[in-house]
Amino acid sequence: MSNNHIEYTDQAEFSAGEAADISGVNPVLQRHWRKRGLLPQIEGERNARFSISEVVRMTIMQRLTEGGISIKGLQAFSGLAAHHATAKLMGLPGSVAIKADSPEAEAEERRRIESWATHSKVRYVFWPLPERGDLEGRIAQYLRADLSDLHELVDQEGVFHGLLIDLEAVAKLVHSRAKLPLETHVVTARLVDGGAE
Repeated sequence: MSNNHIEYTDQAEFSAGEAADISGVNPVLQRHWRKRGLLPQIEGERNARFSISEVVRMTIMQRLTEGGISIKGLQAFSGLAAHHATAKLMGLPGSVAIKADSPEAEAEERRRIESWATHSKVRYVFWPLPERGDLEGRIAQYLRADLSDLHELVDQEGVFHGLLIDLEAVAKLVHSRAKLPLETHVVTARLVDGGAE
C-alpha cells in the first residue's frame, strides 16, 4: 500500500473576456451575476478570473436565461448541471495536460480524471416549466442518462413542458471555444509516521 499523499491543483484560469468568448456571457452580466450570488465574489482582485467549471456554469446559465429561466432557478440548477458537464469536458481528448513530479503521480492523476469523466452516466438535465416550488429538493430526479423515459417528462396531453440540456453538447461547445489543454499540477508528498517527510 502506497504511503504517498497526492494533492491536485487545477491551474486553469480564464479572464472575464476569455470567459465571455467561451460562454457568451459578457463581463457586465458576469458582474451582475456575482452581485446576485450566482458566481463567486472577487475580493481584493482587480480583474476577475474564472475556473473552467465556472465558465461551464456560465455557458449553461446563458442558455437557461435565453429559455426564460429565473435567477432563482439558475442558482439551484446550474451548479449541478455544470458539475456533470465539466466532468464530460475533462474526458474529451486534449482537454488536460498533467504536470507531475513522478510517473506514478501522473498515472494516478490520469486515472482520477478518467474516473471523474466516466463515473456519471448523466447526459441530460431536464428543467420543468413552469418552475415548481419544490424543485430544489428534488433536482436529482431531473438528471437523465438517456431519453428512453421521455414519457415521464410530458403531461397527459403529451406536451413537453421544460428544457433539456445536453451536457455532452455543452462540454463539446466549451471544448471548441476554450484554449486547451487545461493544466493540472500534481504534487506528491510522502507520508512518514503520520507526517509529511
